[in-house]
Amino acid sequence: MAAPTQRSARRRWTLLVTLVVVCAYLAVGMLAAERLSVPTRVTAMDRTPAHLGASFEAVEFRSTDDRVDLAAWLLRVAGSEAGVVLVHGIEANRSTGFDSGFVDVAVVLQRAGYQVLLVDLRGHGASGDARYAFGLRERYDVIAAVTYLVEEGGVRPGSVGVLGVSLGGASALEAAAIDPRIGAVWTDSAYAEFAPVVVVSPYAASVLPTFLLPGVRLAYRMRFGIDPVRARPVEVVPALAPLPFTIVHGRGDRLVPVAHAQLLSAAAPWADAWIVEGAGHTEVYAADPDLYGVRLVEFFDLAFRTALAEAGRD
Repeated sequence: MAAPTQRSARRRWTLLVTLVVVCAYLAVGMLAAERLSVPTRVTAMDRTPAHLGASFEAVEFRSTDDRVDLAAWLLRVAGSEAGVVLVHGIEANRSTGFDSGFVDVAVVLQRAGYQVLLVDLRGHGASGDARYAFGLRERYDVIAAVTYLVEEGGVRPGSVGVLGVSLGGASALEAAAIDPRIGAVWTDSAYAEFAPVVVVSPYAASVLPTFLLPGVRLAYRMRFGIDPVRARPVEVVPALAPLPFTIVHGRGDRLVPVAHAQLLSAAAPWADAWIVEGAGHTEVYAADPDLYGVRLVEFFDLAFRTALAEAGRD
């Protein structure tokens, strides 16, 4: 009778060890999901349009899904029916995007005849608290910004462009897929799908080994109702055709490798791609600000020629 007793003990021990390992795996997944979900809030607003002699208004509105309060700057152009929403990336805000060059981009667009709205995404800048949703919920912040430009700025639906950087670019694509008022999209350093970014990210690799991804995914779904693997803007891109679309990326990007731009380009064969040698993540603007501004204005001018012409600018 000793042998069966020993076998039973081994089975119980195996089950106990398995249970402990599974619980530990889920606990680590929960902790990793908690860490990954909290945005690093940058509140400093060191530069405003006023530093460049441009007039602007500080405005507030709410996201369209869960009513998160959003803070923004509106740069008006009297009589213009074309506008652009600027959407920053992770660990940035409406002032610090492009290493504080976001404000310069906004003023360039304003001087070119566009009404411009720089918005702080949820969990960033002066906007309300929220967890990262990798574009799946941030897209509603973009849609709310579009609504504000249309209703408060007098911008014509269909003549609203979006410039989105990194997370902002992914959010812009997700928003454009469900909001026909968006008439053109310019992405910079956007990811085609989020999950691979976590794996290759120099930051994430130190806290999120690949084998933990399934546990983190499960924890994220259980805790926040979000599946990070579903954050795949590349899947919605084909439905945008023939929406004017430009893909900007640095070939030296280590956070979101240039392969993401190549995936987006393959999904959008009608789009323009601008790949800059040596530029890292969100560094294309800094490589040549003047050229960036010229190409950006030319892109939106071509997309919104009618709205601009009717506003007195041809």
